[in-house]
Amino acid sequence: MRSFQSPERRGFTILGLLCGLGAFGLLAVLFIPIYQNAKNAVTLRATMADMEMWTKAIQSYISDKGMAPANPNGWISFKKPIVRELLPYLERVQTTDWWGFSYWIWTGPGIDQYGIRTTGPAEFIIASLGKEGIREGWKFDADNPQAGYHKIRELDDFKKDIVLHNGKFLRRPMNP
Repeated sequence: MRSFQSPERRGFTILGLLCGLGAFGLLAVLFIPIYQNAKNAVTLRATMADMEMWTKAIQSYISDKGMAPANPNGWISFKKPIVRELLPYLERVQTTDWWGFSYWIWTGPGIDQYGIRTTGPAEFIIASLGKEGIREGWKFDADNPQAGYHKIRELDDFKKDIVLHNGKFLRRPMNP
């Protein structure tokens, strides 16, 4: 007599595949925000380091010339005279922040940006417009200078501007 035996089963069942995909999806949902936050934190630190590099270059220029290089319009690019004037003082030329948007550097007297009014020829303001490159509208409060510091709690906090005046950060995260 011939016996009927079931053939050996090989491969995955549909239920097993669905469970595996569900577990993978759950891990992705949990870890993607953590990855994005870490990536933006590194981008933020690199941007702030570049802003400090520009600060040192401008301060060295001021030390040599007695005044900041002219750049009343803010926006910088390789074609702007301020970049050519600061070349000898720069470690490297990085005209965009690490999100890919141009740095803004205003120099000299009579500049009114972020509620900061410059009065002398050796004053300057450097800004990065954050993750989305859109100015947020923050204004400096001289009576409460710490008000410009904020905590990074969610991804939208990386959209906030980073502002430096005469070598001091006035708008930045408290935990970069």
